[in-house]
Amino acid sequence: MSSRQLEVLRLYRDLLRYSQTLKYTDVNFYLTRIKQEFAKGKTLENEDDILRQIAKGREFLRNKRLI
Repeated sequence: MSSRQLEVLRLYRDLLRYSQTLKYTDVNFYLTRIKQEFAKGKTLENEDDILRQIAKGREFLRNKRLI
């Protein structure tokens, strides 16, 4: 597994872990959205687009002060 794949997998797990802390958001909706976004990201081929999506996910978690 490449380092990029490991990074994406780590982000996915971190986002799923975050769902356990949700109190005012529908957890099923959140999990569905995460799965949809990662399914869309699976088709990305351009390295810049992949990095942008990873940064977007990390920024979301950073704003939640989880990383």
